[in-house]
Formats: sequence, C-alpha cells, structure tokens
Amino acid sequence: MTEQLENLYRTQLQTFELAQKNYADLEQAVYRTIRFPGYELRLQYNPARILSTNARIDTATLQHRRCFLCTANMPDAQKGIPYGEHYHIFINPYPIFTRHFTVPSREHTPQQIEGRFPDMLNLAFDLPGYTLFYNGGQCGASAPDHFHFQIAPRGIMPTETDVENPDLKQIVRQEDYYSISTIENYLRRIIVLKASDHKLLVSLFDGLNRILRRHIPSQPEPMYNLLAWFDNCQWTVCIFPRKLLRPRQFFAEGDEKVLFSPGSVDMAGLIISPRREDFEKYSVSLLTDLFSQVTIEEETWQKIATQIKHEIL
Repeated sequence: MTEQLENLYRTQLQTFELAQKNYADLEQAVYRTIRFPGYELRLQYNPARILSTNARIDTATLQHRRCFLCTANMPDAQKGIPYGEHYHIFINPYPIFTRHFTVPSREHTPQQIEGRFPDMLNLAFDLPGYTLFYNGGQCGASAPDHFHFQIAPRGIMPTETDVENPDLKQIVRQEDYYSISTIENYLRRIIVLKASDHKLLVSLFDGLNRILRRHIPSQPEPMYNLLAWFDNCQWTVCIFPRKLLRPRQFFAEGDEKVLFSPGSVDMAGLIISPRREDFEKYSVSLLTDLFSQVTIEEETWQKIATQIKHEIL
C-alpha cells in the first residue's frame, strides 16, 4: 500500500498542476519553534492553507457549495486510488506535509467517526511510516458534510514524539494488553490508547466515547481530534477532547485578530499559520490563551480520568 501511495504522489505532481504548484510552494514554508517546559510547539507559515483555516462550515454555506471531496466535483487532473469498498485516497492539493493525502468516503455522508474507527486502524496498519488523522465535524474539518481521514508522514507532529517520552507520560490505566495515558501541563488535553489487539482497541474507543459524551459537547459526536499509527506491533491512538472550535481571537478585528482554527495537526503541536502577522505574533502566553479556550478544563478532565479508571471496559 505504501508503494501505491508513493506512485500516486509522483504521478500527481507530474499531471495535477494545482498540486504541483502548492507542493513546490510548500518547500518555501517558514518554520519556527516555541519551547515550553518539557516539550515544544512548531509553527509553519503556509499561506495556501488560508482556505481551510478560514473555511465557513455553517449549514447554509455547506448547502450552497459544491463538495470538493465528491469525485464528481474534483478537477479532471485529480486522480485517486481505491481503498477497500468505501474509500478512495487522493493527494491533498493544499498540503501541510511533503506527503499529504486525503481519504474521503465514496459517498457524500457526514463527518462522523461512528462505525469508521476500525477503518482508521486498518489504514494505519496498512500504511507503516504514516499517521492517520481525523478532524471532527466541529473540530477543524473544512468539509464536515463529507466523511474523510487524512494521512501524513510519521514523526512530523511533535505529539507523536511526546507521547513516547516517559518524562511526560502519565499512566491513567495499565492492563496486560493495553494502556491509557495522558500528558499533564500540555496546553491541551490528550488521551493516549495503546493496544496490539484490533477488537480490544475498538472496544476501548467505544467505552471512551461513552464517557466523553457525558462531559464534552457532542453534536452529534463528542468534540475531538484523533491521530492513529501502527508501530512495533501495536496501535497508538491519540484523542484530543475539545469544548470549542475557535477562540475569541479568530472573530476579533484589528490587531487582536488571530486566525487560529485548530485541527488535528495544530492540536498535535504543529501550528499552521496562513498569515504572516499571526506567525510572528505567536508566543508562549498567546498560545496558552488560545489553547485554553478550545480544550477542556481541569475539573472536566478529572471527572473523565476517574471514569476511565473505573468504567472503560
């Protein structure tokens, strides 16, 4: 499967002009790092992502625009490869990563993970060296009306490394065949599931969903972003519970405005900034404020953690 993905990438950069231009522009992206105690966040200045970051996802807008993830509406030059019975894989023409793919459903159906989490695990298993991510319909998805995953090369998002750091990791529950952990003092809340058994991991995720529904907004599913990868004979799944899509600064005017609309990549520590002024403005204090507005509070987290310890299975 990895070889098919690479062939798709090479072919599309030869024949799909929009992708060719934007991947070339990505090579000029500017980065910087902001350090926090024990970890860091990376910033990427990427003007091409303005469409996604600033996307209007209200019902009226979605009803009156052509869905860009429906194959009938894609440019003729955009080609994909089938995955299973329900998906195609396409190169993302507005990339964050040097290899960035989108996995939309063949049918135009809402962005809801229910019934599709096993597919996410299967994709992660079939694509070693890549990370799968999922933006909830109210958590950064620019097409909340069409189900899709995204694929990125492993090891670029800081959280992928942080969850393996024993100095950061806090065990919430440890059993013979799985573990549930978190990272404290991390700007955003994160729940990390690890297991080598597919069915067990699906059961863990279902149990976690039941707990999260009690404590965070669920419209209709709990607000969260997901990452998943397969390595060393086990899956790692990262869940970022949310309470809000965008902070107040997103809607502000003038100097106070910050175009911060975090999805999975931002929650995983790679902040995508389509505006130069925001890229230069970001600081420890500003990022602390922004994340505090979209992630769940300490009191809510403590309730969730307690229930994970006693109710997860």
